[in-house]
Amino acid sequence: MTGERLTTPPHWSELLKTALELPGQAGNTYNRFRRFSLGNQALLMMQGLMEPVNTYKGWLSLNRQVKKGSKAKMIYVPMFRKEKSDKGEEEKRLSGFRLVPSMFGVSETEGEDLPEYEPPHWSKERALQKLGITEIPFTSLDGNVQGFSVGKSIALNPVAVYPFKTLIHEIAHVQHGHTSGEGLEEYRVHRGLYEFQAESTAYLVLNELGAEDQFDPAESRDYIYSWLQGLAPPDEKATRRVFTVAEQIIKAGLEEPEGDEPNVERNLDTSGQLQAA
Repeated sequence: MTGERLTTPPHWSELLKTALELPGQAGNTYNRFRRFSLGNQALLMMQGLMEPVNTYKGWLSLNRQVKKGSKAKMIYVPMFRKEKSDKGEEEKRLSGFRLVPSMFGVSETEGEDLPEYEPPHWSKERALQKLGITEIPFTSLDGNVQGFSVGKSIALNPVAVYPFKTLIHEIAHVQHGHTSGEGLEEYRVHRGLYEFQAESTAYLVLNELGAEDQFDPAESRDYIYSWLQGLAPPDEKATRRVFTVAEQIIKAGLEEPEGDEPNVERNLDTSGQLQAA
């Protein structure tokens, strides 16, 4: 592939092999929030919400307090009644729906936000600028969605479990070409492969930048495995593309080398340390 170097750190192959072969472990990153029907999504939007929502108790469980004076937004909640079946057994049956004021948007909560993480020598702003990517507001009602990307833009859930890993994952989607017009069409067909590429890229980048504490490797491996279930193993071209994009992201965020030497380029050696090459 054009622009691809042949000096990919050899330990990346081992890391990717580990990601594909070592058992993963499902966490709760993607199921902390209630999933809403299309009807409730439309209802929440009509009430002005375009952000992650939760109940009062739900936000408390995430160490966030609903601000005083905030008014709960309505959703339809199913109502059930107890009836006896033909066999004489008691069972619950749906009797209808009623509007219940119970949901609050994340902007209606407050809590101690963790400082944004940045690894040494690597800058989010620098990487986004060099790659021509813009960060836009997160407008999904589904708090389980950690982020999304479209075109040359990315959005991060303000309550994402692993914000830095999500940042790299979404940048990876853009750099892999998954979010272009043609890429989006292909994404619907090859979603498993594309999610493998984005998550594997993030897996490599975080390990290379020494940010292993900014995500759960076992959960990441489970994510990769779940998307590849039922698919043929990724071919060499797809795997090489993961290496290429990982390197693009790392180099885009690295500090510029000091001095005016035109032929000096900063790379990462196989131990993950900065060096001039």
